[in-house]
Amino acid sequence: MDEDRSIELRSEKVRNIIGRMPPALVRYGTVMIVASLLVLTGIAAFVPYQPKISMEVAVAQDEAGKVHYTARIPQRAMNWRDDIAFITGAPPVEGPMPVRFLFHEVPDTLHVSRSGGWYETEIYPVDHDGQAIKIPAPFAFPAKMELKYTTFWKWVTGKVSSK
Repeated sequence: MDEDRSIELRSEKVRNIIGRMPPALVRYGTVMIVASLLVLTGIAAFVPYQPKISMEVAVAQDEAGKVHYTARIPQRAMNWRDDIAFITGAPPVEGPMPVRFLFHEVPDTLHVSRSGGWYETEIYPVDHDGQAIKIPAPFAFPAKMELKYTTFWKWVTGKVSSK
């Protein structure tokens, strides 16, 4: 009863079965990929996003005791000038130092170096008057320029269209 049935692998029937992709797999696979892309696009259209741009803030105190804050705003950040919410940073000194700043205007003078261009402007503390502190020597610290909240989709399409 144990017949040796040899299957001929090169026969026409076997090649048709092995070489044919099931149409249901192709159809449902395509539907799943398109549905996944639509869900990701929908999420990107509604998820809030707040872009941040790295910059530097310099702090100095004049002889009268008034503290001055100067920001180096990167040239690339000026594309989003109207969307700037505020500047945040954590000064590396002890004591009550402001961490949120605003600026009123940016001068037209562009400073250029090997690392790129920047605009230098005076910034003002939002939540601190800055007069009760003593600074032994001028210093600089890294900060972030936080832009207004938007959706991830709007931010990406804005970056693509600005290039």
